[in-house]
Amino acid sequence: MTSRTSRTSRTSRTASRRRVGPGRRLADPGRHYLRATLAWTLLLYAVLALALAGLLAPVWLLPVVPLVYVRLALALHELMHLRGAGRVPGFHRLAMIFDTPFGLGYREHRAIHLAHHRHGASPDDPEWFQIAGSHLQALGQALIVPERSAWRWIARHGLSRSLARQAGLRTLAFVAVAALNPPVFLAYWLVLRLAIGASGFIFHHLLHQRGGQHGTYTLPAPGWLVAIGRRVFGREPMLILLRHREHHLWPGLRVWELPELPPAYVLPTRAAARRDALPASNHAMSNPAPSLGAVPRLEPFP
Repeated sequence: MTSRTSRTSRTSRTASRRRVGPGRRLADPGRHYLRATLAWTLLLYAVLALALAGLLAPVWLLPVVPLVYVRLALALHELMHLRGAGRVPGFHRLAMIFDTPFGLGYREHRAIHLAHHRHGASPDDPEWFQIAGSHLQALGQALIVPERSAWRWIARHGLSRSLARQAGLRTLAFVAVAALNPPVFLAYWLVLRLAIGASGFIFHHLLHQRGGQHGTYTLPAPGWLVAIGRRVFGREPMLILLRHREHHLWPGLRVWELPELPPAYVLPTRAAARRDALPASNHAMSNPAPSLGAVPRLEPFP
């Protein structure tokens, strides 16, 4: 009886550690997001394969591809804060979803994203080109992010042997897949690029510029739209959007572990990430600063 009770208790504790949600910490969140990004990528491949084979009407690409891409991109974002390129499989390092004939991989995208955190919506931010300017300018830049990012990376860092090898493989795969059914692939590519552009516009321009001022702001969306987003994309992806200011302050915490800042709080440009407590004052914050305890640090590049 005692043995059975002990086993039940251990099973309960294990299930509790694995549960994802507010107040729960995964035993290994890195593994969770490795599996999530793998699953969403394979699902994207499956949808494309079915459409290319004529088993799925191309019109279904319009709703399905953006839904899958957003879930994939947000899971990949969390993974980037947990594991460097040396700690993810080769499949993940390729980061291949046929979005551009010649683009970057996991290592480069992660370095760009961590630099975005370090330089916080300033001209030194590698995402500045899709943060600054009017809504129309930012949207136009967001639509060409894969090519612009690759060009900027190579201009600044050169074309390394590993990047050339991986980018070459991505190019061959892109051409081979496109050749199977060019009209259907074009439909997939256009829908995917619109999804990438819209995501970049929201994450970089809408969340980091407000009335011509740069910083990190709340999501400018009414409650009813947020509720629809939760139903369509899921609770965790919407939390990543809604707690973006908190994420920039504590990038080492997973989204469900982040405290919620007062709505009026604006994270200024170049604000350094604090890992112990909320800033003492900004826009007359009245809430006491919570103690977060030990917060895991970001892994350095690569």
